[in-house]
Amino acid sequence: MTQTEAAQHVIEVLSRALEVEYGMIIHYPRIARMLPTEALATRADLLGQDSIRHADIVARAITELGGVAPFPNFEPLPEPLDLAEFFKKQLALEQLALRLHNEAADGAGERLAPSLRKVAEQEKWHIAVVEEIIGNLS
Repeated sequence: MTQTEAAQHVIEVLSRALEVEYGMIIHYPRIARMLPTEALATRADLLGQDSIRHADIVARAITELGGVAPFPNFEPLPEPLDLAEFFKKQLALEQLALRLHNEAADGAGERLAPSLRKVAEQEKWHIAVVEEIIGNLS
């Protein structure tokens, strides 16, 4: 694989990761207000804030590699909303984001890899928080 092909692959992986980050950002404030306790609401707010930072880091990495970050695409929440199902879906997305950030870090080069690995580590915390929320909703 040439350096250009490798960069293109990383851009594709990062674009998918960015779409995952974008997918829920807009919903966290509303979801937080719907949670049964202030502690869970605070956790959801933190997930949203981290996701915004992650999206920014990933978008910058795409640009630095010569790509164009995809425009956010938001899906509406289903009505009525089952919070447990929402967070089960979110858990799968956090796990996907972890894999994508690690894959991108492996091919991104020395300049970008550290920030992408840091995002991947934060995704591990997101997974734990989402599992905690699911446990409290069951």
